[in-house]
Amino acid sequence: MFGRVLTFMLPVALAACSPESPPSPPPADTVASGLEALAAKAEPGTLGVAILDLSTSRMRGINADQPMPMQSVFKLPLAIAVMDAADKGRLSLGHEVTLTRDQLSVAHSPIAEAFPGRTDYTIEELIRAAVAQSDNSAADILLKRIGGPEALTRFFQERGIESFRVDRYEYELQPQSVGLPEFTGQWIGSDAITEAKEQLPLDRQRAALRIYLADPRDRVSPADMVNILVMLANGQLLSPESTTKLMDILESTSTGTDRLKAGVPEGATVYHKTGTGASVDGVASAVNDVGIIELPDGRRLAVAAFLAGSDLSSEDRAAIIAEVARIASSKVAGEE
Repeated sequence: MFGRVLTFMLPVALAACSPESPPSPPPADTVASGLEALAAKAEPGTLGVAILDLSTSRMRGINADQPMPMQSVFKLPLAIAVMDAADKGRLSLGHEVTLTRDQLSVAHSPIAEAFPGRTDYTIEELIRAAVAQSDNSAADILLKRIGGPEALTRFFQERGIESFRVDRYEYELQPQSVGLPEFTGQWIGSDAITEAKEQLPLDRQRAALRIYLADPRDRVSPADMVNILVMLANGQLLSPESTTKLMDILESTSTGTDRLKAGVPEGATVYHKTGTGASVDGVASAVNDVGIIELPDGRRLAVAAFLAGSDLSSEDRAAIIAEVARIASSKVAGEE
């Protein structure tokens, strides 16, 4: 069964109604019906969505308060925390890091692929790699720089984002989520962990997926993710210079062009971060995309779309995320 539809709006004064005539019925809520249809299509997977028009502060969604697996979506909040540390003088974006093999992580990592041909990166280059290219090595290095998962969790919970939690580095989460033993540097490279997973018995892979989908760790609710996006877009988290820099990085994101970007009208700009988990026997642990959509008319929308445990094809999973953007872009403004 699809989840609870959420509608929230800042309080406004109610117009007086004439006692002689009953109030007009509210207009049909096509956003709610559209999200309900998408959630039904995603079953037995779970679709979690939150949409907020920054001009009205009205939030719409389905399963919006339900914490969902983040996967690489966490790299956007990570970048915010790192850039906040730079704003406060605790580190420098220009500081150069020389990588060693033991700093390389699993799964997707162009930095690991380039090693040892290239070993030197600035903090800013690592941020760009983590966000725009979703590089796991860059993310793990940056996470250690700010004090680890606990420090990142605390950063956002102290700012009122109560559902946000990061508990593991990528080198821990990715093997655990597919039933592999502890990572000791043996699965560096984009295909290595996938090949190792495929050597496991299917029952073990399925059990690991069930555990991951029920695990409360490394999650955030769509509503809280939208709150992070709104605070970022409104300049409440970073200095003006750092806000502009991070928005530019988000605009250059190279992953997930068939998700939110595929659902916006021509002329719109999307500042976004994707997240994608492993699939087991045709079931994807997580397919996500979150970001700010700037429409041609100047309106800005904060959108978080999370799809967990879906057995749809990869094309249909992406199409559901794209449809979230289409609903948000075309309908939210007309239902205020």
